[in-house]
Amino acid sequence: MTGSTEKKWFVLLTKPRHELKVTERLSKIGVTVYAPVRTEVRQWSDRKKKVTVPLLPSMVLVQLAEKEMALVFEVSGVLRFLFEHGKRASVSNEEVLAMK
Repeated sequence: MTGSTEKKWFVLLTKPRHELKVTERLSKIGVTVYAPVRTEVRQWSDRKKKVTVPLLPSMVLVQLAEKEMALVFEVSGVLRFLFEHGKRASVSNEEVLAMK
């Protein structure tokens, strides 16, 4: 296969509100992962607080080669890859850099 060693960015779906936990767990096992976040101020009845909110709800971006695909399922909180037209949805390096 031609791109088996080339790493590409893929979209990984997570359990709801597990984006940051999955990002931490994947980076511990050596996977290049990115979960774009923003900080916003949330207000409760008694206080205001700055919270980190993911830009892509229930999604993280992982950079993997074809042979490393099964590695992500060892992490709890990972559901599946996002598919588009029957293939795993990939993201270009330029799009990832634009989000950073």
